[in-house]
Amino acid sequence: MEHEETTPSVAYELRRRILDFWWSAAGQEVTLRMRESTLSRGAIAAVDAAQSMLHVRQLETPIGTYPCATVRATDVLAVEFERPWLLECPLPPPPPPDSGGHTAWVRAAAAAVCPPAASEAPADEARSSAVAPAVACRLLACRGACHEQWDGRRRETHKYWKQRYHLFKSFDKGVLLDREGWFSVTPQAIARHIARRCQSDVIIDAFTGAGGNAIQFARTCSHVIAIDIDASRLRLARHNAAVYGVADRIEFIHGDFLALAPRLAADVVFLSPPWGGPDYASAPVFDLDTMMGGLDGAEILRASLRVAPNVGYFLPKNVDVGRVEELAAELCDGALELEECVGVNSQVKALMAYYGFTEDEEEW
Repeated sequence: MEHEETTPSVAYELRRRILDFWWSAAGQEVTLRMRESTLSRGAIAAVDAAQSMLHVRQLETPIGTYPCATVRATDVLAVEFERPWLLECPLPPPPPPDSGGHTAWVRAAAAAVCPPAASEAPADEARSSAVAPAVACRLLACRGACHEQWDGRRRETHKYWKQRYHLFKSFDKGVLLDREGWFSVTPQAIARHIARRCQSDVIIDAFTGAGGNAIQFARTCSHVIAIDIDASRLRLARHNAAVYGVADRIEFIHGDFLALAPRLAADVVFLSPPWGGPDYASAPVFDLDTMMGGLDGAEILRASLRVAPNVGYFLPKNVDVGRVEELAAELCDGALELEECVGVNSQVKALMAYYGFTEDEEEW
């Protein structure tokens, strides 16, 4: 039987399905069966448009572990996924044959997922047909199931992207943020001020996130313990601390602060737990006990004051101040100072509550 020639529409559909698969596979743990019976393990980061290269994070090989590696597809006999997953958010359907072909479709798909800021995109990007493999790779990398990177230019975080140099002045030196990090990281100027107020021998950053506060604490405190329950987020914090040259001054611990607290001791505990996403600002009053991202904000404070005599609590600007003061009266004889944290455009971003600090301990 004579083999039928593949029509353009069928070719588009096949390529669409392949890219859809790899797009959704980003972040999945895999075992690579290589030539000469060699096994390597890591997490898929991206695949180029031609599927000739696999980009893998934390690639474990018989001769060592590589944080980021590129593997030639011709060297891989099989890719074994550690667990099943559902394909999400399929790519746009292929364009009609007269709309610019596959290159234009890949570019459109990438723009749908990671729309570049008009002022940021290279002027010649939209005109060069040579960008198709790079755009496809970027598309796959951005759609990771892991937390390890999020393109801030995406629509839901674009307003934070515009403030990136307020979040990290050294952003262009390689700072990485996940999706939650864009919403929650403390702007550098505010973090620096808090670090000066919290200067001590030993400080615990109980919810370190992407590391913005821990980096500044490393410049004012003798020993910094950075804790986060999310291992991939902790890797981001370590990476960002390395960008700022202070990673060797921070002890990174993967764990639940509340579970670890009975075994911890410090001079200061800094608290910046999740506020439940950007929607917190729409509440008339932020309830410290029930709205702290599924945690009990009052119980976190109680646990922290058993670890250290001084606690710095980074709170939403709309927090119930009466409840904040009530906890001070209950837990530390009313020793409390409240401070407004002013961010971009001289707007109040948050409220900083210093529990238990004395005048001598605040000197720096």
